Amino acid sequence: MKQRIWIFIFSIILCVILTGCIKKDERGQKQKVVYVVCRRSVIPVQLGKLIDEQKREAFHFTYTTGGFTYYVIGYGRQPGSSYKIKVREFSADRTHIYIDTILTGVTKEHQKYGKSYPYIVLKSQFYEKDVIFH
Repeated sequence: MKQRIWIFIFSIILCVILTGCIKKDERGQKQKVVYVVCRRSVIPVQLGKLIDEQKREAFHFTYTTGGFTYYVIGYGRQPGSSYKIKVREFSADRTHIYIDTILTGVTKEHQKYGKSYPYIVLKSQFYEKDVIFH
């Protein structure tokens, strides 16, 4: 009889411990966000001014106007020119927008001449969610 009681108590303790170890993903599944990459000529004038103010250092921010949000990622001053920025992820779950970009470098030869301030502007519909830049 004592053995059954100990097995019962051990089972309850084990269930409590295992239940506490299970982590549920509250955010849900990520889905791709529809977006376009904007050239400087099509972004709002005020947004262009904000980019110019911050372009010397790496930055990221959002700018919302007219039902659209612009997600801006800049890599600061870089030697040379012809850099490319690739969007690796632009997705959303119930509570967040996730953006991951990468700067593709240039050859040593291209780095010798001049400087540039690479940035990318992504435009999508407005979402009332926090943004996580990777």
